[in-house]
Amino acid sequence: MPLTYRLISGLYRLLIHSQTREPRRGVFALLYYGIGCFIAGFVANMILLCLEAYNLPFARDFLYARLGDPLLSALESALF
Repeated sequence: MPLTYRLISGLYRLLIHSQTREPRRGVFALLYYGIGCFIAGFVANMILLCLEAYNLPFARDFLYARLGDPLLSALESALF
């Protein structure tokens, strides 16, 4: 049995309930919120990049004062 078939078969068993043939709610809820958090983080990083690109130090200083240096420094180090 090829590895690809076993992988797809395992994912199907994980995502679909075998008796009712319905999707498992917990897995899809985790995917929904996981993808939502990823998109929200992406948008926040784009905002920080725009502030840096357009050289808006006042807005950046305001964000640093509100959110704190450690959080934004970690985001910047993850980006660069």
